[in-house]
Amino acid sequence: MANTDLSNPQNVPGPVFVDTTCIDCGTCYHLASEVFEEKEGASRVMKQPQGEEWGGVKRAIVSCPTNSIGLQEKSQDFVNAALDLPLIINENVSYCGYTSKDSFGATSYLIEHPEGNILIDSPRFHPQLVKALEERGGVSLMILTHQDDVADHQKFHDHFGCRRIIHRDEVRTSTKDVELIWEGSEDLEIFKDLKLILTPGHTKGHLCVLYKDLYLFTGDHLFVNEEEQMLEASKGVCWYSWKEQVKSIEKLLHYDFEWVMPGHGGWGHFGVSSLEKVSELVERIRLS
Repeated sequence: MANTDLSNPQNVPGPVFVDTTCIDCGTCYHLASEVFEEKEGASRVMKQPQGEEWGGVKRAIVSCPTNSIGLQEKSQDFVNAALDLPLIINENVSYCGYTSKDSFGATSYLIEHPEGNILIDSPRFHPQLVKALEERGGVSLMILTHQDDVADHQKFHDHFGCRRIIHRDEVRTSTKDVELIWEGSEDLEIFKDLKLILTPGHTKGHLCVLYKDLYLFTGDHLFVNEEEQMLEASKGVCWYSWKEQVKSIEKLLHYDFEWVMPGHGGWGHFGVSSLEKVSELVERIRLS
């Protein structure tokens, strides 16, 4: 629970506050950009919420991986705000929320699929989320894009009986008993509309997930700069090989997709211009 005694002095006065245990994962200012912002390496409240903005605040509070967001007092607007997680992004693709400190606040997604629901990476195993997933038909498959964002995968497996898949090069002690271990480098078709693409760089066995040739789930391979409406990759968080990561970015030029769903920060809908955004990123890297 957030501690008022540790409240960030840069919060604007009012009921909502962020305390100094914040790890600056970006969850809150993505979910409620009207209320939260990043300043000097941490999140702060830049404006107290009004009306419908309380819904975003509620999502941010339950999704903060370090429980760093709190209320001095509960307003009726907060109490009445719907906790609509998983949050539908488009069609049958949703944002799970309930991020985990073990994954540095990594984003996880739900695909409500006719062959059984799919989790992309693992959120925190929270009773409210579990209940919401049960109401949507449970979880049949969990795809782990890389070793960093596995969080509570074992608890979801134990509860839902879902199969899990990860690349061989990402297997660690906590994932050694995963049901499906992918050992190849060629694309792996899971269903007719869903495939895994090996994208080494951030880690050796990192993978992306392409769904319906519309949605690309990128893990820690690519990020969305919402303000500039462009794609980014970070050499600073490349743990295996930047050279390989650049090759993996170039590889994505051979695929069609309109949405980019990263493992950290917000998602982006670029429409038919997605490949142009990848090309622009490759060109910026070459010039850097």
